[in-house]
Amino acid sequence: MWVRDRLIEYEENAGRRFSLSVSAESGEDAELVVENCRCVKSCDDSFIVLSVYGMDIRVSGTPLVIENFGIGSIKITGKIHSLTFEEC
Repeated sequence: MWVRDRLIEYEENAGRRFSLSVSAESGEDAELVVENCRCVKSCDDSFIVLSVYGMDIRVSGTPLVIENFGIGSIKITGKIHSLTFEEC
């Protein structure tokens, strides 16, 4: 029973963490990857709002494109102007 409890605790805690990475080369579009993204709250060409545990991440830029939204992660490309973190 102890191993099962530890696995459940690990899974719950993993959903409470997120990681964010941005990579860009001069003159080219940036690439933003967010791990443990719960959902996309809103989306258009210049703003994307992502939900992660306990907060929202607002991405602004032009034009923003969601390249990949897989299990728990999302990849956004475009000219990223700013990232704003807001507690829920």
